[in-house]
Amino acid sequence: MKKASILLILICSLSFNACAQWYLFPGKKKQADPPKTAADSTRRAKPDSARVQPGADTLAVAPADSSAVTEPETFDEPYVLDRPDVIHIGLALPLQASAQRPSDNFLDFYSGALLALRDLGAAGLRADLQVFDTADSKSPVPQSLIDENDLIIGPVSYEELESSAQLCGRKVLVSPLEPKAAALAERGHVVQAPAATNAQNDELVRWIREELPTGDPLYVIRDTSTRVQGEQSAYFLTLLQERGVRYQSVLSVQDIPFRKGGKVRVAIASDAENFITSTVRALSIEGARNNGVVLYGTSRLRTNGVNQTDLHNTEAHLTVSYFVDYEDPAVKRFILAYRALYKNEPGSFAFQGYDTMHYFVNMCSRYGRRWHKKLPAYSETGLQADFRFSDDPARVNQAARRIVYLPDLTTVKL
Repeated sequence: MKKASILLILICSLSFNACAQWYLFPGKKKQADPPKTAADSTRRAKPDSARVQPGADTLAVAPADSSAVTEPETFDEPYVLDRPDVIHIGLALPLQASAQRPSDNFLDFYSGALLALRDLGAAGLRADLQVFDTADSKSPVPQSLIDENDLIIGPVSYEELESSAQLCGRKVLVSPLEPKAAALAERGHVVQAPAATNAQNDELVRWIREELPTGDPLYVIRDTSTRVQGEQSAYFLTLLQERGVRYQSVLSVQDIPFRKGGKVRVAIASDAENFITSTVRALSIEGARNNGVVLYGTSRLRTNGVNQTDLHNTEAHLTVSYFVDYEDPAVKRFILAYRALYKNEPGSFAFQGYDTMHYFVNMCSRYGRRWHKKLPAYSETGLQADFRFSDDPARVNQAARRIVYLPDLTTVKL
């Protein structure tokens, strides 16, 4: 509750070019609307009574500019450059604001998103934010939240996204956290913000090709405990074959000819956490014996069962969707701002909230209301995640970060 109350302080530090409004404590607190002038009109998007439980009141924080461009009713052209004067944003999160204990993770996401809007407002961008608490609703989002906004971030879960996508018409939803939403992106009404696991494998194989010395094989330890290869390991093996990477399959670490003073490059083809954990441990022992090991993998190697020391002993080269480089000046500035405003340390949800809001508001500012048709045209490096889209697969983030676990127990982003 302390964290939720601190959020209200943000209005004091928002740029005058930024507006915000949110459903913070539905049914509990109300504030009188600010007095209207001829030039001001405060949006009051309410839940649809047929879909959402009553009592989700809107806390109006700042008035929106009534000069926003009105969206045409029809779009005959494939892309219409229609930049609004004020970007209207809908944010749908399960804040659980009316519960005795609101969601810490999603309040963190919300806090990071507000800081992104503050920074964008300081740069001259004008935005108006509505936040809808999906935890207090029978439906993921009301129709009004979609109709009245240029950019809709959320809802969070796959089921909520699938249900809400049917209400979108010509608009799209941004999936902020659910990696499985890539399947929904193929249908046209969802944009996948987190990089999917396939994107991590794509980047991993590119990395292996760059580093694998001519004539040296990549040793792939395969899991034969199941009849059918796991989806991700099968995709990884297919990529190796398609891109001409020379590799040799082995059944265990003992089958690899380690040599002192040399580097043996290894990957694990398995979707089973137990197999991954035991194999990484065995490779770590070889690394500790001064046998040079370079282990390639995706974020699956950062599972709960894998010891961090084992990753350092194997000089693990991982491609991941999320990684924070605390030596990055932009990260340092964000942490200081977050501490000053919220009296707390930012977690991964706060970083993701900042990155997601910053990138997609920039997209809408650059390319107008049909921003989702221009995703491949603009990439951005975030604090924790990057954004890079292509035409195939469309609307699925393809950016994965490369990180290396060094023997001195440090981890660096390349």
